[in-house]
Order: sequence, then structure tokens, then C-alpha cells
Amino acid sequence: MRFQAIFAAAAFVAIAGSAQAEDGSCSEWREAGVIGDLRCETVDGGAVIGAAARASEYAEVFPRAFAIFEDYFVPSEQKVALVLQPEVSAELTAALVADGYKPLPWIDNETKAAMLRDSIVAQVEAQTASLPEAQRAAVVQQALAKAEESAPAHADPQMEDGAIAHEIGHLLFNRYFDGRETGSADSSARYGSSAPDWLDEAAAVALENDAQTRGRYAAAREAYDADGTVLAFPLDTYLSMDHPLLQSAQALKTLKRGSTGAVMLSGDEADDFLEASGGKPAEFYRQTRLFIDYFMETSGDPRILYTIAEAYRDGGDLGGWLAQSGGENGLPTTLEALGTEFEAWARAKLADETA
Repeated sequence: MRFQAIFAAAAFVAIAGSAQAEDGSCSEWREAGVIGDLRCETVDGGAVIGAAARASEYAEVFPRAFAIFEDYFVPSEQKVALVLQPEVSAELTAALVADGYKPLPWIDNETKAAMLRDSIVAQVEAQTASLPEAQRAAVVQQALAKAEESAPAHADPQMEDGAIAHEIGHLLFNRYFDGRETGSADSSARYGSSAPDWLDEAAAVALENDAQTRGRYAAAREAYDADGTVLAFPLDTYLSMDHPLLQSAQALKTLKRGSTGAVMLSGDEADDFLEASGGKPAEFYRQTRLFIDYFMETSGDPRILYTIAEAYRDGGDLGGWLAQSGGENGLPTTLEALGTEFEAWARAKLADETA
């Protein structure tokens, strides 16, 4: 029996700087009764709310994420509250929004492990209801042991920090691309901003830390070594496709699980859900990491994504930008040539174990 966890939490972000003692916003929220006795600290425009063991360490992610976004795009005025709970109450959400924050519910590793254990136990007990109690208990313990082997209860904190930075990237890019409004500028269903999903995802992946980047390259090299796969998607498909998790995010809204902020699925239930929703994003993330690095390395410009994003904001697209500005940035001038050069670059990168 295989076990796979799916977590879905609403995502929203903060601003850089050093952690501060409770005052200002934290005091106001406590006096208003919307954070109860939860720990709260502010970080130069951002806040971390909750009692997780790594709360102070999460606060340290903000400065790096905001600094990188400024280096690659523009300074951001967006404020964010990282709320260390599976869901955020309507009252707290309203208070955060009123103060200019976007709430980012976050499930820390310990809570995530507990949710996974509870989900596995519930699933196995349902599947073994006809067995004697002793046998059911043995099957549960076996299932938990297998799950621990494949997904340790205490995941790498560096990977977790990189994931938080990733979500911050989505929120900062959304604010930059679509403005102050919380919704997308277009009314169609979107995974993030109204920018193409590849560009929205690039802004998030660009903010990931070294641990996440090493993981992306390791997975890409594993696929390359296994069957020669360099790019999972042809460039024209990649540039126009929806985020692979868009259908999953929409499908999760239909699940009745008691918590509006997070859903936990495991085992066959998770596999069936992912297959039905088409949500297999790993290849999309890997290709995005490679695309970012290709653009920055080839152009020599760390803000190349910003210039491309500006073209999209002005109503253009990547093909038009290449025709006008590709050559002066050391890049091809057509999408066809870009696809050929990008694949060759990626192949050389994956073949080089030291890169």
C-alpha cells in the first residue's frame, strides 16, 4: 500500500527585515480578540502568527524572499501574515485584510506529520473494518512505518523555508502584476496572477532557496538519466498551458473535509484525486527552474524576467518581446529558435553533474 500526502492551503505574503517584539498590528489583533493566545511577531511589514516550534525561523525567510524579489523584479509594498494554522478564521482574515495584509495559512512539518498519520489511520481502519482488532492495529502500524520511510515526519527545515519563500513569490508577483486588488485582473479561473502560468510560477520558483533549487536539479537529472528526458513539455505547450495544479485546486474546493484551509489525502485516495484532476506539477516546476536559469545565464541579466513581465503587462507576449529585444539580450529572436537553444542548454546542464 502506497501513501502520498496532498496538502492544500490558501497562499498569501510579507515584507523584509528583522523580527520585532509584539507591538503595533499584533497588539491590535490581540486586543480585537482575533488571534487569541497565539504567538505573534512582526517582520518589517509582515507577521508570523502561531505557536509552531519554528515560528521565529519562519520570520527569517521574509527578508531574503523580499530582497530577491526586489533584485529580480521590483520592491514590493505587499504585507503578509504567515498564519501557522490549517485555516484562518473569517474574523482574523477580515482584520488582516483591513490592515493591508494577505493571510498565508501554513501547516508546519509537525502538524503536517500529525495530519498524515490521522489520514492514514482513518483510511486503513476503513479498509480493514472486517478484520479482528489486533490485525487492524498491526496493519495500521505497518502502514505508518511505510509512510515514515517515504516521507519522514520531520522534513528538512531548509526545504520548508524554500517552500514558504515560493509562496511569498506568488503573492508579491500577483501584487506587482495585477495591482492591489486581491483577485486576478481577469475573471477566468487562474492559479495565481493574470500573467501566463509559466511566468507566475517563475516568480515563485525564483525565490526558492538553495535547498529547493538542488532538489529541482536532482529530480531533473534523475529523469534525464532514466530515459533521456530533458524538457517535459515542448516550449509552445509550456508557454500556453495552465498550471498542472489548477484543476486540483478547483477540485479541492468541492471536497467536504471540515477544514476550509487545508485538505489531507493519502494513499489510493490521493492517487485517484491526482489522476482525476491532472495535478502532477513536479515536471512543471523543474522546467520552470531550468527556464529561469537559462534566461539569466544566457542574458547575463538577473532582472530579465522583469523585462519580460513588463512586456506582458503592456499587452505583449514572449514571442513579441524576443523579436524586439531578444537579440540585444543575447537571446534568440523567435520562439522556434528559443525552443531549440533552451533544450540544448538544458541538456548540457543536466549532463554536467557539477553544474
